[in-house]
Amino acid sequence: MIQTVIDWLVNIITKLGYPGVFLSVFLESFFAPIPSEIILPFSGFVASTGRLNIFLVIAVATVAAYLGSLPFYFIGKWGEKPVLKFLEKYGKYFFIQTSDVDKAFKVFDRYGYGVVFFGRLIPIVRTLISFPAGVAEMKFLRFSIYTLLGSLIWNILLTYAGYILGDNWESVGIWVSKYEKAIIVLIVFIFLLYIARGVRNLIRRR
Repeated sequence: MIQTVIDWLVNIITKLGYPGVFLSVFLESFFAPIPSEIILPFSGFVASTGRLNIFLVIAVATVAAYLGSLPFYFIGKWGEKPVLKFLEKYGKYFFIQTSDVDKAFKVFDRYGYGVVFFGRLIPIVRTLISFPAGVAEMKFLRFSIYTLLGSLIWNILLTYAGYILGDNWESVGIWVSKYEKAIIVLIVFIFLLYIARGVRNLIRRR
């Protein structure tokens, strides 16, 4: 299913050019299974053939990535109360305490710009980071600036790599996949530590 979608997006980039790049990156920005490590390097490859301008490709991709990040931001912002109510009622089953939620909000208040900026440079996280930014009510202008900056760097790296490699653009995906696997392992490790802490605290209270 996902491969069919990817093939379709690659095809529309080939046929439509800039509109195809815009649509592909826009969808990738809020649908994690669509890999930017394929969409962007392929767009760079197409630019290397002279059919597209590399600078315009990066600009279009950055605007599309920003617009694609907005749905999760507004869902998080407008759905803050339901999210908090859910955590208050069911958070204990996930070892999430009220103090943890308060700490998360404080982190976003103090380091929100950095979280959003670097989050846009991390596979998987880059698709989801808009939601907690919205829930934490991060100022829209600040969210926009750092989302655009993070997206711009990510797009330059992957698009230019595809541009330089030409016919070998697919090798970019191989290296990014290794980076992604390392991130997944780190996330799983942190999650297990979090669960272990929750279990330990539960045992202590009992």
